[in-house]
Amino acid sequence: MKKVVLGVGICICLVSFVGCKAGNKAKPESSSVKVSESYLKDEKKEKSKIVEESSKIKNDDTSISSSEKASESNSEKAGSIWNIDKASKLQNFMKSWGNTMGQSYKEYQPNHNVDFYGVKLPGEVLGSDKKQPIAVNEQIVSAEWSSDGRSSADYSIVSVYSDAETAPYAAKHVYFFGFYNNQPVVLVSMQNQGMPDGALHFKRTDNNDLNSGFQNIVNDKPVNQPVQNSNTWSSMDEAIQFYEDTYQNASNEIGENFIWENYDRSCWSLRENSGNRMLLHWSNIGGAGGSYDEFVKNGDTTELIVYDGNASYPDNPYAKYTIRNSDHKVIQTEELWNK
Repeated sequence: MKKVVLGVGICICLVSFVGCKAGNKAKPESSSVKVSESYLKDEKKEKSKIVEESSKIKNDDTSISSSEKASESNSEKAGSIWNIDKASKLQNFMKSWGNTMGQSYKEYQPNHNVDFYGVKLPGEVLGSDKKQPIAVNEQIVSAEWSSDGRSSADYSIVSVYSDAETAPYAAKHVYFFGFYNNQPVVLVSMQNQGMPDGALHFKRTDNNDLNSGFQNIVNDKPVNQPVQNSNTWSSMDEAIQFYEDTYQNASNEIGENFIWENYDRSCWSLRENSGNRMLLHWSNIGGAGGSYDEFVKNGDTTELIVYDGNASYPDNPYAKYTIRNSDHKVIQTEELWNK
């Protein structure tokens, strides 16, 4: 009996031992699972970090690309000193300026020309069908048409305006707007006949409104539309135009014997300009002699004082004409030569 009991006891102990071993084995298995989950979490975080960094690098690349594009765009803009927007502003300005001068201007390009005393402008001096050079201040220069204000020539011309279609004969203007050494410049010509050098001659305009208007447009500054001050002369060209309009008025006797074929506007030169008074000198085409004309604005009228010959200025004027500004009609004539 004792043996049986002892055998049973041994079996029970063996079973208990095995159970204890099995129980001890379960813990390591549980611990092993926890380590695996932790590893997976860390791996997931690492992958997430990699994706995040990759995305950041991609965004940085995009940002750099956008920055480079903006830089390229700014560089392109910096390389262009003339564009469509500025051309549109000049068009509006010329319409307003022409109105103050009593003139009507149209815009022309090499493929759209105006007949300027027999020369097709600007095509025959700037386009592919160029036939003659231009001169500035009596010196022949190179000039090219340019859409952005840059070229290899001395003058890069970006716009051309003329009143040739509406102005009286011998009173036509053509203006070349462009750049010389990358600086804005306005050139004007009224040449109505051929010159010995075969060039179309220009000079820089002395009209302050035109110069400042073009400069402001080029520099993206506000452009003040010109307003005529009734008692001041804006330029020599304005006084010359007044002279021509007066002598071309068919109702004025002073223009009856005027020979326009012998008239050349380039013979005028400015001597004095002091507000409402301007003094111009006329040099004879042959080079010898000349005369003076004095213009004095007085509100609605202008006094034109004529000096017959260089020696007669300033003490011996020939005549004084009072002219109505609105229609250039001489309303009073005073002979001074016999006084």
